[in-house]
Amino acid sequence: MPADYTRPGYLVDLRRCIGCHACAVACKTAHEVPLGRFNMRVRWLPRPDRPTFAFVPVYSETHCCSDPESASVGLAPACVRACPTDALVHGDLEGAFGKRVEALGAKPLPGASREHDLKENVVYLGAEKW
Repeated sequence: MPADYTRPGYLVDLRRCIGCHACAVACKTAHEVPLGRFNMRVRWLPRPDRPTFAFVPVYSETHCCSDPESASVGLAPACVRACPTDALVHGDLEGAFGKRVEALGAKPLPGASREHDLKENVVYLGAEKW
């Protein structure tokens, strides 16, 4: 993450996520997160439009640090690098990345808030029906 990011954030493409948990494991490993604490998790949520579940990576507002260790050497956060389907993207929501995100129609999860310990500046594609 370049130091000049005004508003660092994540784009999560729910249409690509396969629920493998590679992002959560990479985060725990990269940051030596203790047992019982999670900087991010992959939740299975019931879909509102059909009787199946969706995999939804969620970031903790109080614990997710956007991986400054990786950023210091010019790498994307560990969670983004670990995703085998490129469902996670990190960038500056105020810059060109943010304009692309807006054009795609990505939005925060409906009903999500800090009271649920969900990180701000995370937007989702494929959650339109929630």
